[in-house]
Amino acid sequence: MGIFNEKKHIAYLRAKEEAWRALRDLPRRKDLLEVSFPDAQYTIVDSRKALEDLVGDGQLIVISGGYFGDEGKGKWGNSLAELVDAVLRDNSGPNTGRTAVKNGKEYVFHGCPSAILEGLPCFIGPNTTNDPISLLEEELLPLKRDGIFYDKLQVGNFNIITPYHRIMDVLGSGINASTGVGMTPVHKSVAAKTCPQLDDLFDTTASLTERIKKDMDNYRGFLHAKGLTRKKVVELLEEARKHNPRVVPDHVLEFAKAHQQGNINTAIEYMVTSYQEKVVANPLFPQRADVPYVVREMLKAGKKILLEGTQAYFLSSKVEQTHRNGTSADTSAAGVIADSGIHPAKYKTVIINIHKNPFSTRVGRGNIPGSFTDQNRFAEEKITKIADFQEACIDFESIHQLYFQSVQDNGILKHTLCHDPTGTYEVGEALAISSSRKFGECGRTTKKPRITGLFDCVLSAQLAAAQGPYTVISCMDRGDDCEKVGLVVGHVVHLPESGDFKKDSQGAFIDSNGIKYRTGTVIGPGDPIPSSSSNVLHYCQPIIKVMEGWKQTPIKGLEPGDELPRSVCDFVATVEHLTGLEIKALGIGPRNEDALYLKRS
Repeated sequence: MGIFNEKKHIAYLRAKEEAWRALRDLPRRKDLLEVSFPDAQYTIVDSRKALEDLVGDGQLIVISGGYFGDEGKGKWGNSLAELVDAVLRDNSGPNTGRTAVKNGKEYVFHGCPSAILEGLPCFIGPNTTNDPISLLEEELLPLKRDGIFYDKLQVGNFNIITPYHRIMDVLGSGINASTGVGMTPVHKSVAAKTCPQLDDLFDTTASLTERIKKDMDNYRGFLHAKGLTRKKVVELLEEARKHNPRVVPDHVLEFAKAHQQGNINTAIEYMVTSYQEKVVANPLFPQRADVPYVVREMLKAGKKILLEGTQAYFLSSKVEQTHRNGTSADTSAAGVIADSGIHPAKYKTVIINIHKNPFSTRVGRGNIPGSFTDQNRFAEEKITKIADFQEACIDFESIHQLYFQSVQDNGILKHTLCHDPTGTYEVGEALAISSSRKFGECGRTTKKPRITGLFDCVLSAQLAAAQGPYTVISCMDRGDDCEKVGLVVGHVVHLPESGDFKKDSQGAFIDSNGIKYRTGTVIGPGDPIPSSSSNVLHYCQPIIKVMEGWKQTPIKGLEPGDELPRSVCDFVATVEHLTGLEIKALGIGPRNEDALYLKRS
């Protein structure tokens, strides 16, 4: 059965076949599948002029992930940084990775604004959560070693992710449920108002000790509830460190060892001393400031500020459709603005959504109908790096072709098996493996292979309604490798016969926000999307619109004045029509300049 557990894999194949048989005769939705814009034309324009027109007289420019993170926000943020006076990262924490390129070298930032590479004033606000030791050692010291100065970086009184927060996350989170850097535990501390903050590190030893001791009640309870001895904690951390060194850095492991060798007071003493030596007394730690005050003063002076949103709209704790599989902060554009400490109605705001295609990805677990396979598929099999795929599903072109040949006239994917020397796979899971391998799709934070999928017009329509239309799409050059591309133009419900569901005279259903969802119910762009608590999305299959790719007319190498190839124009126009988005640019590579800015003719 290939790289997957045989018993689980058989169950997966049966479930996929049952869903297809239940939906294969779904009536064709012409309003979704026959949308086409053969006369739409887009011309490539000068990047600087396009960005200036987009920003206009806006003073607050918000970069926001349009899906589930991993959309290339660093690249677009750095491009927009050329038009602003400062960049502010004001919420969430280091459970996100942002890649930027400088002098041909890649840098990955988890807490610091990536625009620091451009020499701009950068700020980390007080509503963020950070491990100050990792911030310095992982992100800032590498810059210093490469001769890149961060003297224009100022940090606010952020919430401290401590070693015990990180341990609770690493040892207490479910499969694919966390990046392991302490987010859920630290946000619980923040909500309880016990979390140490950066200013606490600069207080007296006695005061800091008391603050940490009070906050550690949860940690002591965690160890007791899990039945973990101090020795066992060290053993588990050392094992986790082998798989992903970043989640168990030296100071976290040394904290656990200090606890093992002594008691809780020994561990606290180690932590206090570590903060005093590595943060407080360290001349390389960045300048501290009242960040909201400094930023407001800049705005009063007429400066433009870029708010660097992290993660994405559908990872926000405040988006009901996905919040149970989201992050702990409000990472929507509205949440970013609220956490900035800036009067939201005083300054003109421009929100730019960042998306990704033709292979969208979702960070972490969740119910995403447009994904090629279940979001936990790799994690449940303990596939932690692309090399774990071994020789499975190497022939991307053949698998990709088979996938799109398997899409029926009504948009339902036929249950199709794909065979290779390593075993037998359902065509969706085969394409998930193959596309992750081909495009190097793995998390910058976790290194785990990502599950890929199709651009989802249903979710994107909600994004446009919530955050406005302006959108750029990263990675469109991947379509240069594809004869066909696809869009998810609808979700259709399939409730398994063996499931435990409520029933009425019409059969099984799930109730979400007063709507009864049954097998065959279609959710289209602009329709209400069921909540995460109802679990309806878990039982949805995609309705797929197959479109021409641009393998025969690649978009890499196009220049201002050129027109986009016909297939790309039709794709962009279809997305705009179904979602309400306005596509302003397409990404064609990792560098800032690898972008095509568009004007609709």
